[in-house]
Parts: sequence; C-alpha cells; structure tokens
Amino acid sequence: MCTGGPIASGDMRIVLLPGLDGTAKLFNRFIAAAPPDVSLAALALPSEDLTYEQLADRIDSTLPEGQIVLVAESFSGPLALALTERRIFAGVVLCNSFVVAPRPWALRWLALPALFTLPLPDFLLRRYMVGAGADDALVRALAAAVASVPSAVLASRVRSVLTVDAMNAFARSAVPILYLRGTEDRLVPDSAVRGMAAARHFPIARVPGPHLLLQANPVGAWEAILPFLDSLRAT
Repeated sequence: MCTGGPIASGDMRIVLLPGLDGTAKLFNRFIAAAPPDVSLAALALPSEDLTYEQLADRIDSTLPEGQIVLVAESFSGPLALALTERRIFAGVVLCNSFVVAPRPWALRWLALPALFTLPLPDFLLRRYMVGAGADDALVRALAAAVASVPSAVLASRVRSVLTVDAMNAFARSAVPILYLRGTEDRLVPDSAVRGMAAARHFPIARVPGPHLLLQANPVGAWEAILPFLDSLRAT
C-alpha cells in the first residue's frame, strides 16, 4: 500500500521502502521535508511472515510504471536489491542498510516472538534508533509503529536480517546506488559498509544522525539525495 504525496506521470518517481516496522508511518517527516518538485510515495510492507524474496514478489506488482528511484531504509536494503532483479530502476538509495547479515548469524536463534511482545524502553529507542536528541513525539511515533506489528512478523524480519546474503546480487547489479551513512548509527556496523564497498563502487554520503536517519535528520538526508537524483536525470 502506497501512502504519501501523489506521483506525477512522466516524472522520476521516488518510492520509499520502510525499516523493520514496515508500516511506512515513520516517513512523515521525510516526506514533509521533500522539495516541492519531488514526486514520492511510501510503501507499506505486508504485515505477514514473508522472506525477502516473497516480499519482492508481492511488492513488484504494486510499483508504478516509469522511472523509479527506490529509497530503502535499513531492513529494506536486501528487498530493494531483490526488486532490481525483477525490473529496471533508475537508481537505489540505501539508508543505513546492508546486503549481508550485519550481525552474527547465531543471533537469529534469539529472534523469538516472545521477545517482541513487550515495548522497548525509550532510552533504548533513543540510543539505537533515533538518537539521544530525538524529540518525544518521534520516540512515541517509533514505539507506536513497532507496537502495531505482530510480534511474529517482527521476529521473522529479524531472522531475515540475520540470515540474508545478497552480496552476489549487489555486486552484479548495474543500477546506480547511493549509500546514506548516519554518522551515529549504532545498529549497522561500519564493517557492513566496507564489505559492500569491496564488492562494487558506489558513493557514500555521510550525514549527521542515528540509524533512523530519514526521521531524525530529514533535511540532511535530502541534501545528500538531491545531487544523486540530479546525476540520474543527467544520464
């Protein structure tokens, strides 16, 4: 399901793919900060226990026609790559994302639904997701988005993160890629980005902010994305 602003026919279209919550509700600030001439929509993921490949199969048919730039946040990076194997895109922006499991695969055994039934404390959301300086409204919005997703779905998505290996697809993909790197990201380690950089060349824009960069620093994120969009239009 797409939400957000209208997509004008004939324009380059930006489709936002959400993080682990999958709701697309957290894109409001990023959408509000968008330049008026940018056409975009936020895509909510099916709230079901689906693998990356299954998600790509479901989402592919819902995407608009024409030139599309995917902006994939965190969890959705491997999903964006799976979509690039199904159709041609003008470009992909990966925001604090990964193409192989960013943490030890053994942690997948801890991804149990029971662990996601209790709300995360605000101090953990600030430390690992939105930053110490995040306002209370953003913390509440994040907590509400996560709480709206069934615990079994959250656990399944965490297992997908901890077992994914899309490095081959990433290395052979010809789609232009921009990587947005939050300078205070505490979830995706620098080693994940270095591994990607060893597989293929792509620009990395370092933007002040935490893991949820698009929410915590939407203006800074747009300042990094707009030159990339201009380069795509030029080619």
